[in-house]
Amino acid sequence: MISYDVIGDYMSDLDDVRKRIEKRKRPLNDHNFKKLYNGMVRLMVMMIVVLGSLIVLKNPELEQKIFNQKYLQQLITFVSQSVLDFLPEDVKVSQELQYTLIKDDYYKGTGNQVLAMNNGKVIDVKKQQVTILDENGTEITFSKLKDIQVKTFQKIKQGDTIALYQQKFKMIFEYLGKQITYQEYLGM
Repeated sequence: MISYDVIGDYMSDLDDVRKRIEKRKRPLNDHNFKKLYNGMVRLMVMMIVVLGSLIVLKNPELEQKIFNQKYLQQLITFVSQSVLDFLPEDVKVSQELQYTLIKDDYYKGTGNQVLAMNNGKVIDVKKQQVTILDENGTEITFSKLKDIQVKTFQKIKQGDTIALYQQKFKMIFEYLGKQITYQEYLGM
């Protein structure tokens, strides 16, 4: 024979289980959890926007296909002002171009990057060679390069990375059909 005390204990345990199940069926009302969830969603959206912006900045062809320059600048300004307000407004992104003549037409820079010396357009890309037509009409041929980062007919701005080099690279300047020196080019 079972005592009523044992049945009462089982019934109270069943009641506790039923109450816990009912609590789980109710919608979430924990205010702190909702704040954490909303904050995480906002953080993920910010990360997607920032990563998308960085991808577009690294791929100019994608920028031209998806965004026009005005819209992209507005988007970057909005993200930097609303999300990344710790960044200063005017940030210098490129350094002064300094190339040192080693011998003949061979030069060395401050790093291992070859940077565009002026605004222009890439007119020829070969295996280890890039030719750029500057906005002042000078053709600059960079040779002995590795990891070329530009494509033919791509517009470039002063300070953009063209390629990398191992120990030295070669630059040949041509202005109106005649070769000129680096110093003459800087004097233009």
